[in-house]
Amino acid sequence: MIRKKLRECKCLTLKLLRLKDNSHSIALGFTVGLLINFVPSFGIGPFISTACAKMIKGNSFAGLVGGISLIWAFPIFFYLNLIVGYLFYPIDVMDPSLDHASEAVDVGVQLGKAFFIGMFINIPLFGILTYFIIHSIVRKYRETMLAYVQKKWNL
Repeated sequence: MIRKKLRECKCLTLKLLRLKDNSHSIALGFTVGLLINFVPSFGIGPFISTACAKMIKGNSFAGLVGGISLIWAFPIFFYLNLIVGYLFYPIDVMDPSLDHASEAVDVGVQLGKAFFIGMFINIPLFGILTYFIIHSIVRKYRETMLAYVQKKWNL
């Protein structure tokens, strides 16, 4: 099972490195695809990442790879959104002795606000960082990484 997943990862990496597109387009597509994981997409994230990458003139396959590469990390990104949002919009904790439904709804609204604030802060920060990292890797080390993955990454 693990070997199969590693082989799929190797194949996607090879396809990503063999793309005949420029490094800007590949990095842009990958970054947009990766950033979709910060947004709750309810299972259609890979489709959204491919479409968004195509809309902003990035490589759509790189968008798909970026979208599925960290799909497993959505709970971590969700929690990160809440933490960052909580820093900018603190949540008032309700009194447990009171039993009012309106207070529970109010706390839910506050959690939603904190999540969206965190999401709107995290997306540009991680987007800029990811773009520059992927762009420099693809521009400078594409051939050496391709040779390494083909020859040394035995599965």
